[in-house]
Amino acid sequence: MTSIDLYPTLGGSDPILNNTYKDSQGKVQYVVRTPTTLTGIGRVTTIYKSKGAQVVPSQSTTSQQVDYCDDEEPAKENDNDNDRASINLDETPAVTDTTEEVVQLEDSSMVKVGEIAWSLFKSSMITFGNKPAQEADRYFRKESWGWWGRHRAFTGPNGKEYKWVLGFYTPELIINSGTSTGTVIARFHRRKLILWNTPPGYLEIVPPASGVVDDVPLDIDTILATFIYIEKLRGDKERSVSKTNRAF
Repeated sequence: MTSIDLYPTLGGSDPILNNTYKDSQGKVQYVVRTPTTLTGIGRVTTIYKSKGAQVVPSQSTTSQQVDYCDDEEPAKENDNDNDRASINLDETPAVTDTTEEVVQLEDSSMVKVGEIAWSLFKSSMITFGNKPAQEADRYFRKESWGWWGRHRAFTGPNGKEYKWVLGFYTPELIINSGTSTGTVIARFHRRKLILWNTPPGYLEIVPPASGVVDDVPLDIDTILATFIYIEKLRGDKERSVSKTNRAF
């Protein structure tokens, strides 16, 4: 089986919090919007999904002819482990062609599948579908250490446990229980060189490999919502360290 790839098509000041995700055939699958606030505090990210859309598996990710970062750096402990350490915007200098189509969220073809209410002084709140909102600090369990803090484990709606590993360049999602522990099911491929008119990369969702027991795989809605939360944390910490280093 081939992987399912979601391509963020927009850039700008915060491509993780504001983007349109398309499949390999160019069809809109998800829309992520985070309106600005006067203070920059209390922003809410809402995730919409195209109603009835079916994601088309990619034929080959190598056909993109683009260099992406690989996480080959060894794990490193980081003492600054505060989920609410920063609410800075994603400053990746990328923006798409100005002819990019604008998705009308009021259209009945879009349905809300997730929400993240960001908070600086207390736990952010995360919502999946029509379920009650829950504290992100309780939903995610901290495990071991990486370059940008501790990795985050959680239990999916299928009852299985997964873990987002905060890699040096990008995060990847692995199965965190049972005989398939450590198996990668999703990873973000970040461009090595970000130009002003290019999107930041793509999210790859890996199908179960031969021998991997996963009767009810994790749904894409949950993968995308948790990815946005984790990459926001990882990116904020990465930029915070970069700014500190530039100051010296």
